[in-house]
Amino acid sequence: MLGDIITPDLFASALRMATPLALAAIGGTICERAGVVNIALEGIMLTGAFFGTAMVLLTGSPWLGVIAAVASGAGISAVHAFASINLRSNQVISGTAINLLALGLTGFLMELWYGHPGTTDPIKVLRPIFNFESPGGGAIAEAWRWFDSIVFSHTPIVYLTILIAIVAQVAIHRTKWGLRLRALGEHPRAVDTVGVSVYRGRWVAVLMSGALAGLAGANLTIEQVGSFTENMTNGRGFIALAANIFGRWTPVGSYLASLLFGFADALQIKLQILRGVVSIPPQLFLMLPYLLTVIVLAGVIGRAVAPAAVGEPYEKG
Repeated sequence: MLGDIITPDLFASALRMATPLALAAIGGTICERAGVVNIALEGIMLTGAFFGTAMVLLTGSPWLGVIAAVASGAGISAVHAFASINLRSNQVISGTAINLLALGLTGFLMELWYGHPGTTDPIKVLRPIFNFESPGGGAIAEAWRWFDSIVFSHTPIVYLTILIAIVAQVAIHRTKWGLRLRALGEHPRAVDTVGVSVYRGRWVAVLMSGALAGLAGANLTIEQVGSFTENMTNGRGFIALAANIFGRWTPVGSYLASLLFGFADALQIKLQILRGVVSIPPQLFLMLPYLLTVIVLAGVIGRAVAPAAVGEPYEKG
């Protein structure tokens, strides 16, 4: 039975499932490093997924859909930036309002543009980049099947996410921009006194966070599902927040944490497929990613130290 569960497809699926979580989690890391909590990741992902799909339906181009998803994610995150930075409103309430706005807006536009709720028509999707033949037979073919499934079977955004995690890690910890970003979340008054705009720095971080969450939405629709369904993010934005905390506010840590949650999601799908073999109620399978989120947060919160000024509006003196 274990051999039916532990297959190369399981690990390949885990990497795919982790991708939207990782993109949103890295965006959340950048945002919170600058001192702004982005509870709105769920709504931003949903917005990116919808407008990305709408663009593909309009033009037939998946890449234009990706651009639309990134732009719409940055656009709706600007609402959060204005409310939390310029108006100094409560960041959690602002983010929650955007989540509700995104859910209502995408549902309304589904009815307005397509004449029905639920799911859009199928769209053209991005295909895997590589397509290699097995180099031999027997044990070599089996080893290649594992390697090919895990490493070479993925679509462009999956590989782009790995690159983004590495670049963001280096940028945050090894560049002047990263030093300023971390200072915004730790001691914004000190940043202000040396002539660096706290407002501008936080705006850039929130827009970057929104763009990455929008790209996560594009991955869901333009690479994984091939259509948009209302509320299809289904809590992924909140799991991304948990991955951000579990990854201790670092891009690579957030990516690795997302892999853990992605594996849990892939495992529950696998177990549902093998429901006749595994005598466990299917509801327990569906609970697995969310149960893992609760367990991880229960074990991490209290030991993970957030940026000192995160969630605190800054008022220029």
